[in-house]
Amino acid sequence: MTYAEAVARLLALRGGEHAGMRPGLERIQTLLAALGHPEERCRIVQIGGTNGKGSVAAMLAAVLRAAGRRVGLYTSPHLVSVRERIRVDGVPIREDGVVDGMEALGTLVARLDASVFEATTALALDHFAREGVDDAVLEVGLGGRLDATTVGVPAVTVLTRIDLDHEAVLGPTLGAIAEEKAAIIRAGVALGAAQAPEATAILERRARSAGVPLLLEGRELQVSLTRRGLDGQWIECAGPGFAFRDLHLGMLGSFQPANALLAVAAAHALGADETAIRAGLDRARWPGRFQLLRRPGGWLVLDGAHNPAGAAALATSLREVFGAAPVTLVLALARDKDARAILAALSPIARRLILTRSSSARSADPAALRALVASPGPRVEIAASAAEALALAGREPVTPILCVAGSLFLVGDVLRRASGGDKPCCLEKGADSIEFLF
Repeated sequence: MTYAEAVARLLALRGGEHAGMRPGLERIQTLLAALGHPEERCRIVQIGGTNGKGSVAAMLAAVLRAAGRRVGLYTSPHLVSVRERIRVDGVPIREDGVVDGMEALGTLVARLDASVFEATTALALDHFAREGVDDAVLEVGLGGRLDATTVGVPAVTVLTRIDLDHEAVLGPTLGAIAEEKAAIIRAGVALGAAQAPEATAILERRARSAGVPLLLEGRELQVSLTRRGLDGQWIECAGPGFAFRDLHLGMLGSFQPANALLAVAAAHALGADETAIRAGLDRARWPGRFQLLRRPGGWLVLDGAHNPAGAAALATSLREVFGAAPVTLVLALARDKDARAILAALSPIARRLILTRSSSARSADPAALRALVASPGPRVEIAASAAEALALAGREPVTPILCVAGSLFLVGDVLRRASGGDKPCCLEKGADSIEFLF
């Protein structure tokens, strides 16, 4: 089997490349049993929530690596290459590793009617076991209670801010969504971002029933921003047994200090020292989440903000970092998203709004999105694809800030165009030198 054949076989499973999540634990448990239970051969950290869980995972993996641990990192979705989802010590799984993993799974995935996400989760855990990782940092795909990453016995569970998203699957209310996500709290220590009171109560009830200590931002855990620049943010973090000043966070975005607090608290609970925490936060990057890239005459901002809370955070971040500098916003949204609320959050910061489609089959019609833009508002234009949208953004009136947002698939389309193919995005400092041609 070639790498191309292995990827094709993986993405041909239930759900395909863009919708491969399917609630339920029976199939992942069967797959892991067939592989000899690789989830039992490492220390597990599971990270859930609505927005920010990938950022926390990337930061924590970098810190643990700086602490001398061998670290497996499993995230989703990928931006350019499926290999990005599975990393050991920051290095994406090799092409032959994908082949070996798919051959190990054999025909079982088809017999079980497993989804892409279930098969990839099993492949990741098997790869981590083969590579002898000490710690496996697992980002929840959807929800938590029935997510394929809810396996093994976690040493630490982390819940980022819980907001409305995926209501059709997780439930129509914040309480229903919080119940699904809080279910990952089942062992070890639990850490949580500051939550709405309803979500906080649910997390506290779940932690009590599981007999797990719960540390929350704004209560046991504290973070403050001391300064910010285009080269990062400086923060102070404190919690039971630790207090760190002047930590340099390489990731920008108004939402990242809170994410860094959770990564620091998790790393401290896992035994990392201050030196490792400082090095990991400085080094970590998370592509497509307020990622800044230089472009002629200004900056390109890539942010996968795909729900109202993420859109509001992006709008805040753009103003905090760039002030009143004019922005051209290239936006694509999935059909199942709250487009009106997302546009209401982002339209006011845009001088030009270019509505387009991503490569996802679930991408909404740009003309339908146009009808939702409030008036008066920005100049609205429509492009058929990411490539056309970027070309349009390069024509007058050009603004110094170009922001691509609304869909990680759209961000992936842009990065794929820049890299020229199946080239995994880097999670290390200095990976911001891509040049774009308009």
